[in-house]
Amino acid sequence: MIFWTKLRSLSNKLFFRMDSFGYNLTPLPDAYGVLRLARPPKDFAEKGNILAIQLEEEFTLSSDDKKSVPAHLSVWVDSVTTPEQAYKFLSENSPRKLVLRLKVNEICKIKANSGECVYPHLLKVRWVYLFQEIEGELVRDCRPGADGHSGITGLDEKSVPAGLTNRQQKNLRKDLRVQLAELASKDCFHIMDS
Repeated sequence: MIFWTKLRSLSNKLFFRMDSFGYNLTPLPDAYGVLRLARPPKDFAEKGNILAIQLEEEFTLSSDDKKSVPAHLSVWVDSVTTPEQAYKFLSENSPRKLVLRLKVNEICKIKANSGECVYPHLLKVRWVYLFQEIEGELVRDCRPGADGHSGITGLDEKSVPAGLTNRQQKNLRKDLRVQLAELASKDCFHIMDS
């Protein structure tokens, strides 16, 4: 009985808490914009511009992203979290100082091509609460900017439509990353100061 009570308590903290921004794992409104912190291309300082092809890798899920529930690519709501606040959640001295901006409605409109078929609406942008373990208990992260943490879902292997071959699945995920990179390369971006 104690186990189920603790499980219910944890599940309420993880999924059902409402605050002024939204329920955990619910979609962000279409009108929102999000930030993605990325590594600047080597020639950025010299050229001052970025090609979409240079950004595709920045939309690949990391091992931690894949282990998250649900698997998601971390982004930050730009009206809630500043780039500097988001940077503080990364590992110390992270090279991810390039600030990319994307619009939620454009992300969700992306149609992925597997090479055989086109699939609309595979990507979603959701609120994803951050948690910290304090004295053995998971609690909602309350550091400045934590409320803006969100995630782009639909980029992982488990999110692809059923019935695709391995090659079609890879093509589809690559196409999603390329289109996200194209969206990010169209908008304004900047390098954060060290």
